[in-house]
Amino acid sequence: MDKLAKIIREQSKEILDETIDLRRYLHNNPELSFKEFKTSEYICKYLDNNKIEYIKNIAGTGIIAWVNGENGIGGTIALRAELDALPIREATGLEYASRNDGIMHACGHDAHMAMLMSAIKIIMNCRDKFGGKIAFIFQPAEELAPGGARSVMESQAFKNLRPDLIIAQHVLPDLESGMLGFRPGKYMASSDEIHINIMGKGGHAALPDQSTDQVAIASELVLNLKEEVKNYDSSEPVVLGIGRFIAEGSTNIIPDSVSIEGTIRTFDEKVRKDILNIVTQACAFSERKHGVEISLELPDGYPVLVNSTKFVEQASKLAAEINGKDKVKRLDRRMSSEDFAFFSQKYPVVFYRLGVKRKSEEIQSLHTPTFNIDENAMLTGVRTIAYLAIKNQLLFLK
Repeated sequence: MDKLAKIIREQSKEILDETIDLRRYLHNNPELSFKEFKTSEYICKYLDNNKIEYIKNIAGTGIIAWVNGENGIGGTIALRAELDALPIREATGLEYASRNDGIMHACGHDAHMAMLMSAIKIIMNCRDKFGGKIAFIFQPAEELAPGGARSVMESQAFKNLRPDLIIAQHVLPDLESGMLGFRPGKYMASSDEIHINIMGKGGHAALPDQSTDQVAIASELVLNLKEEVKNYDSSEPVVLGIGRFIAEGSTNIIPDSVSIEGTIRTFDEKVRKDILNIVTQACAFSERKHGVEISLELPDGYPVLVNSTKFVEQASKLAAEINGKDKVKRLDRRMSSEDFAFFSQKYPVVFYRLGVKRKSEEIQSLHTPTFNIDENAMLTGVRTIAYLAIKNQLLFLK
């Protein structure tokens, strides 16, 4: 283990209690996407107290902070954490549980922010050991499509930054506490929402000749879509899931309208485009066939998240250096999605996972009312992301 790794390990341990306090405050005070005003204020106050330069109000509530190295030239490496929480009513029973009813940090963003804030302090302490710039992106609205990443990228502050590499870590309850997971290349799927509304003439269910049966039409459309996607010829996995089907009629009433909502996931942008086209054509065909009006909305979704092979392989080795080889594993691809994928379309990125599951407990899944983490895992998270940032700066010079 090199000298820098030892220094970062020691400093991470010294501020673990502070990291936990930061996370608990953020968990206690969650805010929804693009409404993270108090969260942003809290982070800005922390940056002020630690004499860190920053620009605020990016894409609304976002912040970009930075530390300039004092040891010669270097690149620009950015580290990212998310600000927003989810519209979920917490059921953990924790003493620091959400005080904002119906809003919860159920995806670990509270931990991401806390770890990045602590990493800033360590990087500031080590600024004499690297050149270039290490930046810190506190991004709004990861949870709300089309996400805050694209808005951040469009800001002048980000354009001025011109990062050479962007790194993000995300908690994963499937991994044991303190484990780290990496995957080069395609890691997370694209994600698109489907919103379909079928409007026709409702009526008495006993008099089918006097109305159009929107429930039957919607059911047929769902089955046709599932079948077409199932038969789509692709070497990449494709998912079309329908999670919402609303027909507000009754036992003997056919409603005037039925709405359908779902998602499309894949790992190939061409396949993604093809499936969206299949949905569009299927809706048009059903509309003509049944003489009803079908509206289709396909909001901009998230692209495929593609990690840089070069930098992920490098990050895996560095993570092993500071944590031990037994703490690093290769991940499988996931059909879940992330708006960090927008960064991956234009910049080299490393998006990796931090295990937060206690050995003695069952997995508490992300996006559920009982989600929680082993806070001791943040020790690994803080030292890893700080080490990756500084060592990558040093490697830019070679």
